[in-house]
Amino acid sequence: MTAITNANFPVDAEGATYHVGVTLGQVANRIVTVGDPHRANKLAAHLDAVTFRHESKRGFTTITGTLHGVPLSIIAIGMGTPMADMMVREVRAMVEGPMLMARFGSCGGIGSRSSVGLISVAKDGAAMVSRNYDYFEPMYAGRAPEPSAAMAPYTISQLCPADAELSDAIIQNLSKHLGPDAVISGANATADSFYSSQGRLDPSLLDHNQDLIDTIRKRYPNCETLEMETFTLLHLARCCTYRAAQADAHAAAESTNGNSRHGGSVRAAACAMIFADRATGGFITPEQIEKIESTAGLAIMEAVVGCSL
Repeated sequence: MTAITNANFPVDAEGATYHVGVTLGQVANRIVTVGDPHRANKLAAHLDAVTFRHESKRGFTTITGTLHGVPLSIIAIGMGTPMADMMVREVRAMVEGPMLMARFGSCGGIGSRSSVGLISVAKDGAAMVSRNYDYFEPMYAGRAPEPSAAMAPYTISQLCPADAELSDAIIQNLSKHLGPDAVISGANATADSFYSSQGRLDPSLLDHNQDLIDTIRKRYPNCETLEMETFTLLHLARCCTYRAAQADAHAAAESTNGNSRHGGSVRAAACAMIFADRATGGFITPEQIEKIESTAGLAIMEAVVGCSL
């Protein structure tokens, strides 16, 4: 292990980021991010050529090449909001100029249209569902928590919007490759846990989540999917874009011809294969995954390289 510098944003002696393990020039401005590294390798088979491949010690797989002559990176991040957070921040720091990011993941279906085997595009954005730890505080002293108007066991955020142009391009390409009946769109709910914050019942723990999916659907009737990454991607993309606009405005005010150094904008969208029907308990088969994963992946990759930065 090489020496690490800068505890605020750790990089090694070669300038590689601590978690994703990439340096300047190793990641393209256009990215398709997945969870499963096997899915990343399957998608990489569609590339014209691979120019960079790295598996980091922290569980990230990065594959960079070209698709139809356009530079594109495929990055597998594993699962959860922390991994999505590290990917966006570390990759953004190592890429100059504007970026496009599209997630191709898996999810549970919670809507009336969310059948197993379909692909849902989060065109309407995503909300964050978080366990409210303060709600459970009474049990530390042996008392039962009780919901109230002021204190619920889970918080549900406002929707963070997805990029409309990229979302539409993904829907159009998926419909072209798989057929329009294989694709739905709506909102997404992103949870901070695979279990409690997704309404999975566990008799061994106190979770107070038996009505959580219904609560999400009442808040957002257009919410079709539940997983653990989309909100973070969309939210951080908006944060990058806002920050870049501020920096450009400051540079213009200081008469620096807009040459201030900042990461740049990020436009993001997300879609996911529906692996589980949370209402019926149904689950996708390996044969269904094999049938749609590679074709859908190519459709998403072509949408990303076809959109302007």
